[in-house]
Amino acid sequence: MKKLQNISAFVFIACVVILTVVSILGVWKILEEDVITKSIQTVSLLALVTIVIIITGKFFDSHNQSVASGDMVGATAVSALEINPAFTSIRYITLTTLIISLVILALLGVLSIWDVLSGQTLSKSLSSMTIIAFSSIIIIMTCLQREQHKLMQKKISGWAIFGMVIIGWILLATLL
Repeated sequence: MKKLQNISAFVFIACVVILTVVSILGVWKILEEDVITKSIQTVSLLALVTIVIIITGKFFDSHNQSVASGDMVGATAVSALEINPAFTSIRYITLTTLIISLVILALLGVLSIWDVLSGQTLSKSLSSMTIIAFSSIIIIMTCLQREQHKLMQKKISGWAIFGMVIIGWILLATLL
């Protein structure tokens, strides 16, 4: 079950990256206007699906832990061995890419404010920052869940996560 979940997480992360690139190309008018709207809607839908999978996976994991033997140390050691280190690398790469791209886009925004670049560059930079940040959050949440990170072990309501995704989607929709 873990291997299937890891494969689907890798596929999901790849889809988010591809759709993020398509969305940014749409913001900078390299692709058509319709492409950006459809890409953002698709990324939002994938985020919703991921949240449902994360919540469902927690139910499967809690069921497996209750069925396992009474030795919780042994069960924890077995689950720790199944963690794929690629998700930690993906998380670090995502955070590094997020920081670098935000710095570059902030520089473009500052140049636009000081009229070195055209006025549309500021709004395009802000839109690109929002898209990259939202996609990074989705990828990092997926990686943390697959790593069984202690941050994802906290009791967070599924409705709270769903609400955060809806708020993010609304913010993206208003910027575009």
